[in-house]
Amino acid sequence: MDHLKVLKRAWELTWRYRALWVFGIILALTTSRGGGNGGAQYNLSGDDLAFLGNGFAIPEAPPPPELIAQMVGGLIAVGIALACLVVLLIVVATIARYVSETALIRMVDDHEETGEKRGVGQGFRMGWSRSAWRLFLIDLLIGVPLVVAFILLFLLALAPLLLWATDSDAAGAVGTVISVGLIFLFILLAIVVAIVVTLLMRFFHRACVLEELGVIEAIKRGFSLVREQLSAVAVMWLIMLGVGIGLAVVMIIAVILLVLLATVLAGIPALLAGGLANLAFEGPVPWIVGAAVGIPIFLLVIVIPTLFLGGLIEVFKSSVWTLTYREVRALESAEGG
Repeated sequence: MDHLKVLKRAWELTWRYRALWVFGIILALTTSRGGGNGGAQYNLSGDDLAFLGNGFAIPEAPPPPELIAQMVGGLIAVGIALACLVVLLIVVATIARYVSETALIRMVDDHEETGEKRGVGQGFRMGWSRSAWRLFLIDLLIGVPLVVAFILLFLLALAPLLLWATDSDAAGAVGTVISVGLIFLFILLAIVVAIVVTLLMRFFHRACVLEELGVIEAIKRGFSLVREQLSAVAVMWLIMLGVGIGLAVVMIIAVILLVLLATVLAGIPALLAGGLANLAFEGPVPWIVGAAVGIPIFLLVIVIPTLFLGGLIEVFKSSVWTLTYREVRALESAEGG
């Protein structure tokens, strides 16, 4: 297996197959932390707000029970609405993630087979399939037991601390030493398992998508390929580990430069807006105006290029492992023949 050839080909696909960028950006967006915000407005009657006219002074009498009930009901309604919004965003992000991952895998494989470049719309149609749902089930089937197992192991590592419940300080100290050692072993085990599982999952996913296998069959097929071509897969993993470190350094440098650029591009308009506001207002108003102008510019200058670079990295990594899967499958066929 020519590992450098795979890397070179993956870079060519990343740079020239621009329809892949859309799905890479979606992956970069949905596999990282997201956030949302919401707002609510509550209007009170003039009698209820009479105390506000006195400089927000504390009212002499507590608000009536009806007002308290309305406020509590409003807060509960806002909480339920926000919870529903968060759930909806999680569902949409999850669907977008697995559809995009399926599209990336299929579009790269299709290009290697036919030499054609599909559009974004065709990519979404290729990604919207049973395979995307099966990828989710594969992650769920493997991820949930692992999480439960690690929680139990972590609790087991903390169990010697219960010796502090005895009357012996010496027993408590011994328990602490044992727990520290067990936690250290737990961290090492978690790192090793995470590395192995992450590597295997790349092959499980591609077995599912490229060979249209079910959940259990894809897991068996991916594990079989890795086991039979362990040396070739291990070398590619080591290469990608080095590439990943290099890309992380590049991203850090890019973010630092973007922060400097954003500070200049956002700072100048913010100072101008704040200065103009200072001619008409006093107190915190000029600062608020400057922040309202500068912060959106600052975030846009940083977020958009970072998201784009993250998308390219996702396309490159996905392409590398799709091409690796194809090469490993070809080696299996050659050896079988």
